[in-house]
Amino acid sequence: MFLSIFLLLSPASGSAVSYSDRSDGSFYFSGNTIKVFLLNTPETPALLFTPESSYSLISNKESRNKHIAIMSPFLIFTAGFLAGFNPCLLAVMAFLASVTLAQKGGKKEMLKITLGFSIGIFTMYMFAGLSILSTVNFLPQIRSCFSEIAVLMTALLGLWHIYDAYWLRKHAKSTFKTPQPLKDFMSRMGEKNLLLLSFLAGGMFSLVKAPCVGAVYLSILSLLAMKTDIVRGIEYMGIYNLGLLLPVVLLGLALAFGLSPKKVTEFRERKRVGIRLTTGLILISLALLMHFRIL
Repeated sequence: MFLSIFLLLSPASGSAVSYSDRSDGSFYFSGNTIKVFLLNTPETPALLFTPESSYSLISNKESRNKHIAIMSPFLIFTAGFLAGFNPCLLAVMAFLASVTLAQKGGKKEMLKITLGFSIGIFTMYMFAGLSILSTVNFLPQIRSCFSEIAVLMTALLGLWHIYDAYWLRKHAKSTFKTPQPLKDFMSRMGEKNLLLLSFLAGGMFSLVKAPCVGAVYLSILSLLAMKTDIVRGIEYMGIYNLGLLLPVVLLGLALAFGLSPKKVTEFRERKRVGIRLTTGLILISLALLMHFRIL
């Protein structure tokens, strides 16, 4: 997964740097190559954004520094899909399947749980992302501050994931614990209002497990806040969240059609140290790329 993300973020998706004299609009050709590098500050080529598609964001004044750039929907979707392979999500889905089977529920009940849980996560993530992007677009002066906070939080969450990998290997316990009230709530889910209860469980999961699942989403939101408008930001958020939920839906379908929750739990136990460590390295790398304006 780590290699896949960096292959997707390779410079092949970037674009050439334009060397132009901003003072009089003239261009220096090969005969004045030294002047090009001495008199101009080349822009850092973005790996996810294409400056050819840039246009002004808010006003003529701000358009000198702020641009709306087009992000690759495929990269956004892939980032969400990879983030969906998360031990926290796997654990909750296995737990919900176990509860359903313990209550003698069948395929229909598991499909309802998968649908409600996925819609709950999608709704909460879209609401949180829309709130952040709306605030940043309404108060553009806080963009840089929000970006710095996002970089810091992404790096800290990356370190936390690496520490959790160490803690899991040493003590076989995760520092990302599911609160007991959420477990109790999900364990009481019966056949009545199952869709509504699973929807609420998905929303609660999004809130209480945000450090576990939402770290990559935070870095994506930072990029969207800095380089897109609110309309395109909503579009990209939806694409990311669909990618995030695809593994959940696939796992829910597999559980509904006969996959044992015990096998899911065993798989999670075997792989969670590696997933935690890889996620931590990716988050720290994302923080560095955002800090140096490479993304």
